[in-house]
Amino acid sequence: MAARKEQVRSSPFDNLPINFDAKWVLDIGANVGDVAVAALNSYKDSRVICFEPVQKTHDVLKNRLAPFGDRVQLHKFALSNAAGVGEINITTFHGANSIAPQADFHKECNPHVQEVGKERIELVRLDDYSANFPCEHIDIMKIDVEGHELDVLKGGIQFISSHVEFIIIEVSLMRDQSWENQAIFEIFALMKDAGFRLLNVMDLHRTSDGSALLTQMDCVFRHVSKCDPL
Repeated sequence: MAARKEQVRSSPFDNLPINFDAKWVLDIGANVGDVAVAALNSYKDSRVICFEPVQKTHDVLKNRLAPFGDRVQLHKFALSNAAGVGEINITTFHGANSIAPQADFHKECNPHVQEVGKERIELVRLDDYSANFPCEHIDIMKIDVEGHELDVLKGGIQFISSHVEFIIIEVSLMRDQSWENQAIFEIFALMKDAGFRLLNVMDLHRTSDGSALLTQMDCVFRHVSKCDPL
């Protein structure tokens, strides 16, 4: 009998169980499409729903994902804890654009990144907007919104708790406005309340000054209903 040929996964999906086959991926903060392309290549029958609110970045994303045709849906909104019109801070690096103002720690860690303007964007809540999705179940949800992750979770916790299996979320300590109010604790508490278990931690970044301070990491959560009992 021929040995089973395992499908090659691209980062960050190589940090999920190899036998998991995703059909629907929700990419929140899609930027220029690195994660979306990785999902489409990692899971051959998958479809990706992307959210990217910045006009210039959205245009790049649209052009890059065009070859994938109807496997991709694009939404030019930012997910948050309230619907309406908001502003996003545009920086000298497209990957650092954020609704959250640039914190002092982030400036110290990224001297090449500076805020250069603002852009008006439309905000929606996942709990409201998910009614527009062509599917009821999301296999993998990725959240990378440069310090706004907690608000995304708060605006979608009902949908997340009952319709999502895996969550890959960037936790950026350098985005916190102070050491006394770190979002990581609220993020983990929300994940626990929503019925998720921490599965993996990856892509850890630390300061380069020898202090070993953690600046950011990606956390992989899985709904406990899909986890094997320990």
